[in-house]
Amino acid sequence: MLSVLIDPILPVFAILFIGFFAGRLGKMSDDEARVLNRFAMTLLLPVFVFRAVAFAPITDFNLAALALYASAQAVLYTIGYLIARKAFHLGISESLLLGFCGVFANNAYYILPIAKFLYGDTGTLAVASIVIMDAILVFGGTMVALEARKGLDAGAGFALVAVRIAKLPLIWALVLGFGFSAGGVAIPGPIDTFTAFVGNAASPIALFAMGVILSATSLKPEPVVYVISAIKGVIFPATIAFLLYTLLPPAVTLPLFVLASAGPAGVMAFSLALLYSVRTDAIMQVTVWTSILTLVSLAFLA
Repeated sequence: MLSVLIDPILPVFAILFIGFFAGRLGKMSDDEARVLNRFAMTLLLPVFVFRAVAFAPITDFNLAALALYASAQAVLYTIGYLIARKAFHLGISESLLLGFCGVFANNAYYILPIAKFLYGDTGTLAVASIVIMDAILVFGGTMVALEARKGLDAGAGFALVAVRIAKLPLIWALVLGFGFSAGGVAIPGPIDTFTAFVGNAASPIALFAMGVILSATSLKPEPVVYVISAIKGVIFPATIAFLLYTLLPPAVTLPLFVLASAGPAGVMAFSLALLYSVRTDAIMQVTVWTSILTLVSLAFLA
């Protein structure tokens, strides 16, 4: 367990701590971190998503497990949103992102390296299938909802909102990625090299920006932080484990779905909050506290 914690878990998050100290020492400002985050979200992340979808062996995915995983996400996302909105009276966009925090783990750059390290190609395929599904349904759906909300708040009609959504780089990345994957089209060598090089920078830059802003943020949890952290760290993985082991026959990939669900809240919630000018205090606290609290549980499950 300790070896997994030391490598690969802690090295992945080292860049966040570098950003934290860069902020504390005055080497990087809040405004500079926000520019970095926008760059990561509008260019680097779509490149990463395109490559992930284009190379995804969708026919090899455990579709039954994915369906149960997605069903649990839909229910708990809704519950998290309603708690934040109705019980804590937060805004719609912030409530959406807190619901997102409860079911979206940092699988692409956190759980995937762990699964690959421990299980080889079998682990990579199972976790990659969750990454693809999350990118399309959870992340993509949340971004569309936030974009729609932004357009409606600005007085745009539904037609203009639809145009805004259609222009999102992430939407184009998904469409193009599916085109390559479904058509069995090989990505040309130069494009392959470019997408691998550029896409891999998305998460480190987003984590660094988060560390900078974290350096000036109080980590005294708000009540809503306790609730969403409990959903992400306890209720979500427990629900996934119950559904998979109760409704599906035994399979080598089932523990990997539980491992993926037990990951900390993904940094993308924070990045979306910055991109859409949503209050980040509670979202950042959920991300940080689940990152700390899940270190032991992840090492145990691994």
